[in-house]
Amino acid sequence: MNKKLLASVFAVGFALGCGCTQVDAHGVFFANRLDETVLVLGEGPVDNAYSPDMVKSITAYDIGGKQIPLSVMKHEKHISIMPTDNLGITRTHFDYGYWTKDKDGNTVHKRITEVPGATKSTHALKYDVHYWNDAIKPMIDDSAFIQIIPSVNPLTLKKGDMYEIQVLKNGKPYANAPIIKDLINDMTGESMADENGKAMLTVNANGLNVVGVEVAFPTDIKGEQNKYFSALSFMIYPE
Repeated sequence: MNKKLLASVFAVGFALGCGCTQVDAHGVFFANRLDETVLVLGEGPVDNAYSPDMVKSITAYDIGGKQIPLSVMKHEKHISIMPTDNLGITRTHFDYGYWTKDKDGNTVHKRITEVPGATKSTHALKYDVHYWNDAIKPMIDDSAFIQIIPSVNPLTLKKGDMYEIQVLKNGKPYANAPIIKDLINDMTGESMADENGKAMLTVNANGLNVVGVEVAFPTDIKGEQNKYFSALSFMIYPE
């Protein structure tokens, strides 16, 4: 990943009984895994385990834009859902928590105020809007700090088609937003939005497509930053 367009990041250990993960350019998005529809935390070929409690909300809308119930299953190291035929869009909010380097350079899953001698800490917050049905129109998520709005429902397109997106920050156009064009297949493929937060993208894959924006902003606490990863995801099934 080209670090010039990303916020400062660092590797971390995460004790979930399943090895280590990283706070890096990881986004959250839905994908098909082992006959389940799983909320994935990852980038490229790497998926990471996470606590289901980190999933703060998944809001589902039908093809008419009406909020509907969604069946969510919590597993030991991830969550899965049961999509219905009339599912149009899901909006996911995910809180990966605080990751802080202590005075010895080790990374701990605590806030900077809880780690004596710490000088750097990241609070990793993630969003995803996933399109499930080509009948629903693009929607704005007023509760997401960073979001990617496609000009058309991407499921109406095919591989190679161009479409426009607009990146919003706190509900307003995000000028010069850094865009990861293909989180799954080309993590180095990056571009930048224009002064209105807009950019032209290509549908990259017959299959899972994930576009991302990752940015970090300092908080009022010295050495602490909030890092946001917002994803637009959808699956193209070729005829």
